[in-house]
Amino acid sequence: MFLDQVLFDKTKVPVLGAVLDVTQVRQRVIANNIANVSTKGYRAKDVRFQDYLNSYVQDAPVQGNTSDRRHFSMPKSVSSPEVFESQSEVNDSGLNNVDIDKEMAALAENHLFFNVGSTLIQRQFGTLHKSITGRSQ
Repeated sequence: MFLDQVLFDKTKVPVLGAVLDVTQVRQRVIANNIANVSTKGYRAKDVRFQDYLNSYVQDAPVQGNTSDRRHFSMPKSVSSPEVFESQSEVNDSGLNNVDIDKEMAALAENHLFFNVGSTLIQRQFGTLHKSITGRSQ
Protein backbone atom coordinates (compact mmCIF):
# COMPACT_ATOMS: atom_id res chain seq x y z
CA MET A 1 0.00 0.00 0.00
CA PHE A 2 2.80 2.43 0.82
CA LEU A 3 4.47 1.88 -2.56
CA ASP A 4 1.16 2.66 -4.27
CA GLN A 5 0.86 5.96 -2.38
CA VAL A 6 4.47 6.99 -2.98
CA LEU A 7 4.69 6.12 -6.67
CA PHE A 8 1.24 6.54 -8.14
CA ASP A 9 -0.29 9.36 -6.11
CA LYS A 10 2.61 11.62 -7.14
CA THR A 11 1.88 11.01 -10.83
CA LYS A 12 -1.04 11.60 -13.11
CA VAL A 13 -1.99 7.91 -13.01
CA PRO A 14 -5.02 8.30 -10.67
CA VAL A 15 -6.50 11.08 -12.83
CA LEU A 16 -5.82 9.20 -16.05
CA GLY A 17 -7.33 6.07 -14.49
CA ALA A 18 -10.44 8.11 -13.73
CA VAL A 19 -10.56 9.24 -17.37
CA LEU A 20 -10.47 5.61 -18.51
CA ASP A 21 -13.12 4.64 -15.94
CA VAL A 22 -15.55 7.37 -16.92
CA THR A 23 -15.06 6.80 -20.66
CA GLN A 24 -15.88 3.13 -20.13
CA VAL A 25 -19.13 3.99 -18.35
CA ARG A 26 -19.96 6.65 -20.94
CA GLN A 27 -19.31 4.14 -23.78
CA ARG A 28 -21.86 1.74 -22.29
CA VAL A 29 -24.45 4.51 -21.82
CA ILE A 30 -24.04 5.80 -25.39
CA ALA A 31 -24.18 2.26 -26.82
CA ASN A 32 -27.36 1.63 -24.83
CA ASN A 33 -28.89 4.85 -26.19
CA ILE A 34 -28.01 3.86 -29.76
CA ALA A 35 -29.40 0.36 -29.24
CA ASN A 36 -32.70 1.87 -28.05
CA VAL A 37 -33.04 4.49 -30.80
CA SER A 38 -36.24 2.77 -32.02
CA THR A 39 -37.66 1.85 -28.61
CA LYS A 40 -40.90 3.66 -27.88
CA GLY A 41 -40.82 5.63 -24.64
CA TYR A 42 -37.11 5.13 -24.01
CA ARG A 43 -35.39 8.09 -22.33
CA ALA A 44 -31.79 8.78 -23.34
CA LYS A 45 -29.21 8.63 -20.57
CA ASP A 46 -25.98 10.55 -20.10
CA VAL A 47 -23.02 10.63 -17.70
CA ARG A 48 -21.86 13.53 -15.54
CA PHE A 49 -18.46 13.29 -17.15
CA GLN A 50 -16.96 16.65 -16.21
CA ASP A 51 -18.12 16.58 -12.57
CA TYR A 52 -16.47 13.20 -12.05
CA LEU A 53 -13.15 14.31 -13.54
CA ASN A 54 -13.21 17.62 -11.66
CA SER A 55 -13.49 15.72 -8.38
CA TYR A 56 -10.05 14.23 -9.08
CA VAL A 57 -8.45 17.57 -9.85
CA GLN A 58 -10.14 19.90 -7.35
CA ASP A 59 -10.97 19.45 -3.70
CA ALA A 60 -14.41 20.54 -2.56
CA PRO A 61 -14.18 24.09 -1.12
CA VAL A 62 -15.81 23.00 2.13
CA GLN A 63 -16.01 19.55 3.67
CA GLY A 64 -18.74 18.60 6.10
CA ASN A 65 -21.70 16.44 7.03
CA THR A 66 -25.32 17.32 7.59
CA SER A 67 -26.83 15.85 10.72
CA ASP A 68 -30.27 17.40 10.32
CA ARG A 69 -32.50 17.63 7.25
CA ARG A 70 -32.74 21.40 7.78
CA HIS A 71 -28.99 21.89 7.35
CA PHE A 72 -27.55 23.13 4.09
CA SER A 73 -26.18 20.38 1.93
CA MET A 74 -22.39 20.29 1.70
CA PRO A 75 -20.52 19.75 -1.58
CA LYS A 76 -19.15 16.24 -1.83
CA SER A 77 -16.59 14.71 -4.12
CA VAL A 78 -18.00 12.48 -6.82
CA SER A 79 -17.04 8.89 -6.01
CA SER A 80 -18.26 7.37 -9.29
CA PRO A 81 -19.59 8.65 -12.61
CA GLU A 82 -23.29 9.46 -12.29
CA VAL A 83 -25.64 8.25 -15.01
CA PHE A 84 -28.77 10.35 -15.36
CA GLU A 85 -31.80 10.51 -17.62
CA SER A 86 -31.71 13.29 -20.20
CA GLN A 87 -34.55 15.80 -19.96
CA SER A 88 -34.60 16.66 -23.68
CA GLU A 89 -37.90 16.58 -25.54
CA VAL A 90 -39.11 13.81 -27.86
CA ASN A 91 -37.32 14.00 -31.21
CA ASP A 92 -38.81 14.07 -34.73
CA SER A 93 -39.48 10.31 -34.75
CA GLY A 94 -41.95 10.70 -31.89
CA LEU A 95 -40.74 7.45 -30.31
CA ASN A 96 -38.29 8.76 -27.73
CA ASN A 97 -35.71 11.49 -27.09
CA VAL A 98 -32.66 9.73 -28.56
CA ASP A 99 -30.99 11.82 -31.28
CA ILE A 100 -28.79 9.42 -33.25
CA ASP A 101 -26.61 12.26 -34.59
CA LYS A 102 -25.88 13.53 -31.08
CA GLU A 103 -25.17 10.00 -29.86
CA MET A 104 -22.74 9.33 -32.71
CA ALA A 105 -20.96 12.64 -32.02
CA ALA A 106 -20.77 11.76 -28.31
CA LEU A 107 -19.42 8.33 -29.25
CA ALA A 108 -16.64 9.90 -31.36
CA GLU A 109 -15.82 12.39 -28.58
CA ASN A 110 -15.70 9.59 -26.00
CA HIS A 111 -13.42 7.56 -28.27
CA LEU A 112 -11.00 10.50 -28.47
CA PHE A 113 -11.01 10.93 -24.67
CA PHE A 114 -10.26 7.23 -24.23
CA ASN A 115 -7.43 7.27 -26.78
CA VAL A 116 -5.80 10.32 -25.21
CA GLY A 117 -6.21 8.90 -21.69
CA SER A 118 -4.78 5.50 -22.62
CA THR A 119 -1.84 7.06 -24.50
CA LEU A 120 -1.00 9.36 -21.59
CA ILE A 121 -1.22 6.59 -19.00
CA GLN A 122 0.97 4.38 -21.21
CA ARG A 123 3.56 7.17 -21.28
CA GLN A 124 3.36 7.57 -17.49
CA PHE A 125 4.08 3.88 -16.99
CA GLY A 126 6.84 4.03 -19.62
CA THR A 127 8.49 6.87 -17.71
CA LEU A 128 8.10 4.95 -14.46
CA HIS A 129 9.60 1.84 -16.06
CA LYS A 130 12.53 3.87 -17.38
CA SER A 131 13.20 5.43 -13.98
CA ILE A 132 13.15 2.02 -12.26
CA THR A 133 15.28 0.12 -14.80
CA GLY A 134 17.45 2.99 -16.02
CA ARG A 135 16.61 2.32 -19.66
CA SER A 136 13.65 2.64 -21.98
CA GLN A 137 11.57 -0.34 -23.06
